Amino acid sequence: ALQNNTSLTDLDVRENDGISDQGGMMLLKLVNNISSVKATLQSNHTLTNLSVKLLLLDAVSEIQARIDVATLINRNQDNPEAAGREKVIQTQLRSANRAELCRLQGVHQSLHSEINPLHLPEVLSLVSQKLGHRELYVALKSS
Repeated sequence: ALQNNTSLTDLDVRENDGISDQGGMMLLKLVNNISSVKATLQSNHTLTNLSVKLLLLDAVSEIQARIDVATLINRNQDNPEAAGREKVIQTQLRSANRAELCRLQGVHQSLHSEINPLHLPEVLSLVSQKLGHRELYVALKSS
């Protein structure tokens, strides 16, 4: 139900008796699923505040921090489509962010394997324009 939410902007589940790491991960995937570009674009872009209380304190900082980044993108964009595009740029195309989210979400596939080779020049141009030459080099090296 929350995946297709278009009206709920704030969700606070800290008063629950603790959410498992797996539950926290599901909430992270709700606002930014890194498994594919399509999954990122289909993530929830309406929630602007999502507060979680996890059972394990060391997991709280990583998962909540990534949830906070995704909801901040949602807050700072004019519409859900713009939020989706910005999440793709910041979390799929930015190599360090993608690596961290892949580790957290257990994703083991290359981003470039899902990009149509005919679109690769456009994607690499976008990386260069939005993220700079360092990220372009990383993208070229991995594609």
